[in-house]
Amino acid sequence: MDRRDLNYVLQNSEITDLKDVYEKIKAEQNIKVMQEPNTQTLLLPVKDPISEGEFYAGEVLVTTTTVEVSGSKGWAMVMDDNPELSMMIAVIDGCFASGLYIDTIKRLFSAADTNICESRNENNQMTNATKVNFELM
Repeated sequence: MDRRDLNYVLQNSEITDLKDVYEKIKAEQNIKVMQEPNTQTLLLPVKDPISEGEFYAGEVLVTTTTVEVSGSKGWAMVMDDNPELSMMIAVIDGCFASGLYIDTIKRLFSAADTNICESRNENNQMTNATKVNFELM
């Protein structure tokens, strides 16, 4: 588990599990909000495989939050306008940076990572089912 992966993986976890961990942290720790959840847009860079040049495919709506938990900063950027999710992930990220609740965060991360892998496998199976064998034609 790497802190860089924490933000992405936790966005794909069960919201009830995230809320449980967040509420526990909120009750036991002093959380200082440095930047309230803020929606913004980012340009999505794409690399052209032929010319190897880069261009922007469009804008993506995100919500960012910055907090401080026990002297360590936590940050989150989530897709869409979702201030609640952004706050929860930022607080969990801050705890991870502080070394607090590591076992709880690892369990949450592991469950979400398993969900991501299962979802990818299901999508791959559905895609593979549409494969056409041109040798039979």
